[in-house]
Amino acid sequence: MSDSITSVFTFRIESTFEEWSAIFDSAEADKRHTEFNIKPLFRGVSNEDPQKVIVIHQAPKGNVQKFVEANGEWMATHRVDLTTMEESSWTDSPKC
Repeated sequence: MSDSITSVFTFRIESTFEEWSAIFDSAEADKRHTEFNIKPLFRGVSNEDPQKVIVIHQAPKGNVQKFVEANGEWMATHRVDLTTMEESSWTDSPKC
């Protein structure tokens, strides 16, 4: 991917990790990710807090943010607390 960004998101869920991950791993979620050229790399749950989740994606710059904007309501119906979402972005080369 040109101008690919790896994004790390953490947030809280209001369900069990098993319930949330079943939705994240669903064909519907895959279709929505594909629409924005997003490749999920990892999703997991905190060992200390079963309501805290991490998701790592790789996508063209800005696409994950566009995905969240376009799918925020859908995500909230799956008991994702969007107010707790924190993001960091990573690349393989420094900005010049």
